[in-house]
Amino acid sequence: MTAPHPEPGAAMARPGRAWALPRPDSGVVLGGIIVLAAVLRFAGLGHHSLWYDEAFVMWVGGHRWQDVLPLLASHDFHPPLYYLLIKAWTGVAGTGEAAVRAPSACLSVICVPLTYALARRVASERVSLLSAFLVAVSPFQVMAGQEARMYPLLAALTLGSTLALAAGVERGGARRWAGYAVLAVLMVYTQYLGFLVLLAHGVWVAGWERRHLGTWLAAMGAAAVLYAPWIPAAWHQTGGQYGRAWPQHALFGPGALLGLFAFGGSLFGMPSYFLPGTLPPIAQGFLLLPFITLLWRGAVRFASDRRGLALIGLPPALIIGVMLLVLVGRFVLYVHMFWFSFLVPFYAMFLSRGLVDTADRARGQRDRALAFLTAGLLLYSTPVLDRYYFDPHFRFFQWRAAADLVRSQVRPGDFFIYVGAAEVPFVYYFRESYPAVVMDAVEALHDPRAHPGFTSVQAHLLAARHRRVWLIATNEFYAQTRNRLLPALATAFRVTGYHDFNGAWVYLFESTSPPPH
Repeated sequence: MTAPHPEPGAAMARPGRAWALPRPDSGVVLGGIIVLAAVLRFAGLGHHSLWYDEAFVMWVGGHRWQDVLPLLASHDFHPPLYYLLIKAWTGVAGTGEAAVRAPSACLSVICVPLTYALARRVASERVSLLSAFLVAVSPFQVMAGQEARMYPLLAALTLGSTLALAAGVERGGARRWAGYAVLAVLMVYTQYLGFLVLLAHGVWVAGWERRHLGTWLAAMGAAAVLYAPWIPAAWHQTGGQYGRAWPQHALFGPGALLGLFAFGGSLFGMPSYFLPGTLPPIAQGFLLLPFITLLWRGAVRFASDRRGLALIGLPPALIIGVMLLVLVGRFVLYVHMFWFSFLVPFYAMFLSRGLVDTADRARGQRDRALAFLTAGLLLYSTPVLDRYYFDPHFRFFQWRAAADLVRSQVRPGDFFIYVGAAEVPFVYYFRESYPAVVMDAVEALHDPRAHPGFTSVQAHLLAARHRRVWLIATNEFYAQTRNRLLPALATAFRVTGYHDFNGAWVYLFESTSPPPH
């Protein structure tokens, strides 16, 4: 009698391994990874206070609908889509910290299955699931997913548009190309880096799918028509970018950026999501060597399919390369590392391919080797996430605590002086109305002679009207506050209180002249 054949997909028993469990279904594994991603992004979502960029989103959203676009054109350097979405969302969900960050958390979770879907087009099931897992636990992605900023939306649209492009090329059809055009225009309405993503798409089509170049250009033409109404505002924003002086720690370097991609930074003196580090570049290179090696192995393995390599490799390579050239040429004065959090999925695909390739060399122990290597990489990320969730000093600018202190001590008739960007996040928490003035520390630092700032004469005039003055500033404008503003105030006031809330400074001054009878 012939032995029956096993059912398709049934697990085959191995000699001596009867205890082995069947592999779980890929859909179940991916579902578990998505749940893990959601837990990490929604845990403590409202724990940290908003910092300036998040509070600025809320400040814009507090205006009338017809005022939002003019405000962005004159006060910001980003397109309007995210701001409009948040204004609509907060009208329903409210303006609390967790509420305003919830869309970012959701979009960051959505990036996990999108990463799997894109990786599945160019790699195996194991590589794709591992890529999704690395995005789910990435501290860089978690931090971006817990901020009321546009970068999780940009990440989802970048992945979605790349998938739509691949679908349009492989399966054709007007609907698929129309969907790609819509996702493309939404991406560039979210962040200007989206234009570099589209450039990478164009290079890919021209180099590997040239027969579809005309269709791609037609899709870009349709996207350009939809984007045309915003072009005058974008031109106005570009002009304003050159007239501003930005804090120098906002600049990024390759080592710092790779550290954020690899494990969220901040270890052993590496730069963190917010703050510059102390580790020299050579030491950074030694610390990052395991990740660089795995990335190189992943790129080598992808090179056997140059079309697939270009599809997922061109966006990060072109974007990071162009931005480095921009900084070297000083065409733009301000680039922050968290701008690049949307590229984490692409990094994860290369790292996963390198991990799987390294594990495959352990013949007969591939699964154990892969689990061991993955666990080793997670040992880097775990302390970063631990500090992020539980260390109050990991994140700077504790504006909620600063506002609570002032609220407990403020008196009628007090006056407020805000330095630079301190007003927007502080007023988000301190809603009471008091007379105030804003000192433009950025312009004063850029041209002290044209913008002399606060003077001793103004201090005496202020003391004649207000017995107590609150000074709200940040450590980003140390020179403006300590070297110029404080000495001027000292001619008419004395410091009676000072608190540093992780870079958010609160001073209380009282007049030195006797009170009027």
